[in-house]
Amino acid sequence: MDNCDLTPLANIRKRTAEATGISERTVTTILKEEKELLFSSAGFTSPMKKRRKRNNKFDLDNMNLEIIRTTVQNFHIVEKQIPTLTKLRSVLREKIGFDGCLNTFRSVLKKLGYKWKKIGNNRETLQERHEIQLWRLNFLKKVFQYRSEGRPIVYTDETYVLTTHVRQNTWLCQNNDSKGNKQFSKKLSTGSRFIIVHAGSSDGFVPNASLVYKAASTSGDYHSNMNFDNYAKWLNEKLLPNLPEKSVIVMDNASYHNTRSSKIPTSNSNKGEMQKWLTENGISFDNNFKKDEIYDLIKNNKDRFITFKIDEFIRKKGFEILRLPPYHPELNPIENIWGIIKNRIASKNVDQTMTVVQSLIDECINTIDQTTWRNTCKHVEKIEKEYMKYFDCDFQFIINVSEDDDSDNDSENDDSDSVEMFSEGSEIN
Repeated sequence: MDNCDLTPLANIRKRTAEATGISERTVTTILKEEKELLFSSAGFTSPMKKRRKRNNKFDLDNMNLEIIRTTVQNFHIVEKQIPTLTKLRSVLREKIGFDGCLNTFRSVLKKLGYKWKKIGNNRETLQERHEIQLWRLNFLKKVFQYRSEGRPIVYTDETYVLTTHVRQNTWLCQNNDSKGNKQFSKKLSTGSRFIIVHAGSSDGFVPNASLVYKAASTSGDYHSNMNFDNYAKWLNEKLLPNLPEKSVIVMDNASYHNTRSSKIPTSNSNKGEMQKWLTENGISFDNNFKKDEIYDLIKNNKDRFITFKIDEFIRKKGFEILRLPPYHPELNPIENIWGIIKNRIASKNVDQTMTVVQSLIDECINTIDQTTWRNTCKHVEKIEKEYMKYFDCDFQFIINVSEDDDSDNDSENDDSDSVEMFSEGSEIN
């Protein structure tokens, strides 16, 4: 009898709420819906169905990624403090309008090359991964070497422009036009997408190297509108024939830049394929080795034999190739050039049609002169020198993730590593 429900039978709503563990208000709502269902064919609604879901991905172009990385560095170098996620997000709200939650922000930082790590007092921090730091160091050393040798450094990249690419704000009349003229507005549809491929150096854009074409799709990442065959065709027909002698070509790590020349066995390959690969590459092994032992040999040696088709095209012509560290758009001047071009297109794109936008792309590319390129390259060289200051000294870019303000109620206190990972070439633009 101790567990018997003593609520009076007359109070049926309260008894139902106590029995089901929901509030009396919810019971009342359900009863109200039931009465309405008698006069319609609709079904019961889900309580959470109408609530707007948060988008886990926050679209960031390369300029914004550069601002995020620079903001982290400025906390250390200028402010002389270890930033928290909350402080960083607050600053980035002002700078780039970042409105993602803390979990989304963690994902972005991990995409930029930061990893979870505990420091001496067991506080959780995000620190830049060692392999990213080493890649950046090797990249910078090679760039400095090539410049000292007087070799032209040519930067390549791809971007896109939508036919609806316009400025987000403009001057408009508050009242309707008395003459009935329609005011300017951005078209509701996404429109078509143009892919732009180009290259340039401190001497300006490489002559006759521009490629502009309409993308087959406007959904997903724009990298999906480019593949190895298309990129190789542009490289061989438009870029390489127009480069100065001994040029060094800088590019990012998009998948079509990294198509391998030969296949390396994986753990799923059969034993015979593994043995053949080791023999062809002059790596000795015991014929009595089990498959796992053979594959371990491959894993320990494969990095020396990874080659890319693009590299072969470039080196056959007497040029050199240099790949940027992952997610370091700030080290590629053409990223800033894209920003200038897109701003100029947005300021003139009134009609928002394919013909007009394609014409604007060509027009705005032609407005970028040697002075603009030279200044942009000088800006990147300053960033390179700043990076070099912090190698070979007891310094790391660290973000504290365990002392964020308690007032933040985004439920982002989970310090687990199970956040969505991104790869270069995922949608960030």
